[in-house]
Amino acid sequence: MMQFNSTDLGKWEMAYLTLTAGERHSLTPEGVWMIGDKPGLIAIFDDDDIVYITSTRNLAKTLQSLPREGAECELRTMAAIVDLGVPGKTAAKRASKGPTAQRVTRLIGRMTYSVAQVAPAHMETIRDAYIAIADPRYNGRTSLANQALDRLPK
Repeated sequence: MMQFNSTDLGKWEMAYLTLTAGERHSLTPEGVWMIGDKPGLIAIFDDDDIVYITSTRNLAKTLQSLPREGAECELRTMAAIVDLGVPGKTAAKRASKGPTAQRVTRLIGRMTYSVAQVAPAHMETIRDAYIAIADPRYNGRTSLANQALDRLPK
């Protein structure tokens, strides 16, 4: 399998380095309150490992929903599947309410995030390229391949 690195990003390498090595904040309600309603990319870290990369048209809304129980979002669902072993069919519901949601909230509460500004017209394309380079634990190539294998009929 071909290995990618940040130099493959060309002119987008500096934004990637800003996202991955830039200033980080706590992924808790106290750590996300100051973010404004701007578009951009978000990288979520667990210790120093990138676990999730996404793009959004509203950084504030997206970041405020991640650590909150009752919110259904891909990061919470993937944390339930990958880290807690919840089956994919019920993961979204269980990650938003109940005891599993509390465990996901504790898990996400120890994570940090970084943001980078990118033009809205290019956000999805750049996000996909950054995911290919970083291969995050929740939405990278390796994670998606493992999920595909897990979903094979028994």
